[in-house]
Amino acid sequence: MKLPAVFRQVSLVFITIFLCTIFSVGSSFAKDKVYRWKLQSGYPHGDISFELLKGFAQDVKAFSDGKLIISVFADSEIVPIEQLFESTQKGLLDILHCMGAFWGGIVPVGEIEFGIPFAYTIDEVDEFDAKAQVIRDFYYNKGFVNILRKEYDKQGLYWLDMHTYGGPFVLSTKYLETFDDWKGLKIRDEGIYTQFHNMIGARGTYVSGGEAYMALKLGTLDASQWDISAISGLKWHEVAPYWVQGGDNDHVIGHMLINNASWRQLPDNLKQALQKAAENYWTATVEAYGKEFKNAEDMVKAGTLKESKVSAQAIQKQKEIAYKLWDDVAKRDEASAAAIKMIKEWRGVK
Repeated sequence: MKLPAVFRQVSLVFITIFLCTIFSVGSSFAKDKVYRWKLQSGYPHGDISFELLKGFAQDVKAFSDGKLIISVFADSEIVPIEQLFESTQKGLLDILHCMGAFWGGIVPVGEIEFGIPFAYTIDEVDEFDAKAQVIRDFYYNKGFVNILRKEYDKQGLYWLDMHTYGGPFVLSTKYLETFDDWKGLKIRDEGIYTQFHNMIGARGTYVSGGEAYMALKLGTLDASQWDISAISGLKWHEVAPYWVQGGDNDHVIGHMLINNASWRQLPDNLKQALQKAAENYWTATVEAYGKEFKNAEDMVKAGTLKESKVSAQAIQKQKEIAYKLWDDVAKRDEASAAAIKMIKEWRGVK
């Protein structure tokens, strides 16, 4: 039996109201949903970049009006650093905070991103923050970010933004000046720097940041490379008093990588909140590391830290070896070749 026309019209009105109500409730639910994420760093408590993550999480909460809450964990508090990349790929973690050199075997261009030796030696400006800005401008204005996002996307990760660690900070138990002084030197490092140190005659090896102090004290290591947290948080200068100044990169760069599924489920306004907080985090790292380098200079004046200045002749030899390493790195894949070409043009290296 067919319904009267008027009844059909009334039914249609009710159905329309019902559907609108469902969509309205669904939209409201999505708008009011609170996302809770886990971020783990590759660095321990006491590391400057890790400690600054508390401010990043607070900014995200504020900029998202409390809709995105990030819990921050230090190295190995959820997974060991060896599993950090994979755990973020699989979604056990939503964000990792570390540097590309750690996964250079998976994403070769990550070694370049971090800073292959002498690539980020910025001579055209003098101030710490100005040098950092030159490097950030290269990332965003020359297309380097596009290469990075494309390569990390292949691994199921979204490259959010960059941050600085200042320049590589090397502490040694002995004074280093000449090129030959590096021969046989047992130095803690990671990534591309292991290869570089081996090429200049040293013996590069990986030791975790938390174990380096005792390794230096016992003589298992002669020197160790980190960032300036080596003295401000990790206190390595107590057992390795020489600050080695060798003319290398003025800054080396880290990143935050986000699980693609976690990133894509966010509404645009929360993505914007993350980007804004990440930009603030960049500024915070520039300011904090700049301050700590000034503190290191004050420690030298006070005699609690000793300078070990590598000679100009040794630096030149090391730089020539570094450029050969650049060419080797360029052969790893297309992205690395494009990145090295980009850096050579930017730095005027043939």
